Amino acid sequence: MSNEAHSDAPLTELPGETRAYRLDDGSGRAHLLLGEVGRTLAGAEETGGAMSVMSLCGPAAERPIPMHSHEREHDVFLCVRGRIQVWAGDESRILTPGDLASVPPGILHAYRLLDHFSQFVGPIVPAGWDRFFDLTGTPYPGAAYPQVDPSPPPFARFGQAQQQFHMQYVQDAPYAEATVDAADDTLPGAEVAYFLRAGEGPRHTLFGQVCFQLLTGAESDGRLGMTVTEGPAGEPTPAHVHARTAEAIICLEGRMRIWTDGEEHVLTRGDFVNVPPGVKHAYACDGHLTRFTTMYSPSGLEHLFALAGEVSEQRIFPAASSPVDLAHIADATSPLDVRFEP
Repeated sequence: MSNEAHSDAPLTELPGETRAYRLDDGSGRAHLLLGEVGRTLAGAEETGGAMSVMSLCGPAAERPIPMHSHEREHDVFLCVRGRIQVWAGDESRILTPGDLASVPPGILHAYRLLDHFSQFVGPIVPAGWDRFFDLTGTPYPGAAYPQVDPSPPPFARFGQAQQQFHMQYVQDAPYAEATVDAADDTLPGAEVAYFLRAGEGPRHTLFGQVCFQLLTGAESDGRLGMTVTEGPAGEPTPAHVHARTAEAIICLEGRMRIWTDGEEHVLTRGDFVNVPPGVKHAYACDGHLTRFTTMYSPSGLEHLFALAGEVSEQRIFPAASSPVDLAHIADATSPLDVRFEP
């Protein structure tokens, strides 16, 4: 997909094959469900079966969705707009933009949108759970969510979804009060439910940028990695290829450029790029304050900044970047699924 392929209407059909592509904010395979719109930005077909990448937006809700668990899926909630209350086990937090909740399989969880326009994004593994919205929802052509949801609640389809997607609803499970004074500033190092506040977690500098680890293989049984990177306008990173790893990028703030197999894409807030294995790619921050999240499956590449860069005591990128030593970066990241190319 080139930048010239845009139209006024949001794109609602995905490629249906494993290849690189770009989506405008508000695009994706969208379905309306109980007043909220779930969008698939990448599914099993687009990532080679590695992961699904989802976005969900909607208005403030009167009540949370039913408490439930997944037999297989690891669910991640990164708040990008408004406020979202998330329950995981016997804990609850109110997420604001940049905060994250990670919920591994078997953990009872739920969420509730709290503001007039709230939104979260995140990966799900294994790939394919995005089809839950295809089964239970109604196709939606808009870029946000409707003023009024005219569709009846799909109660019968929820029962079918439990069987098809190996979910378990627990109608009488308690909803804990939100904890407001938790530190939520470290990764647990194990596959357990956790919350992480914006700007917390391990962070490292490289390419004049600062990268925050939100989720690593230790927290996902090796299935997912996730980072948030911030930086000023600068030069492109060295071009590189992943042999086995699917990568997905969402611009959260500012403007960035991404090259996939030589094709240039310009991303602003909410835009998405899918980078499957084997695609040569590079990126550059193009706005003075650019912020984006990157998702990897399987895990591993979330450690690139940690291996090739330096620990950041601060939570902001440096005022000036150091020269890029490609030989050092290639040597330091040799354990990872990355090959740098001219």
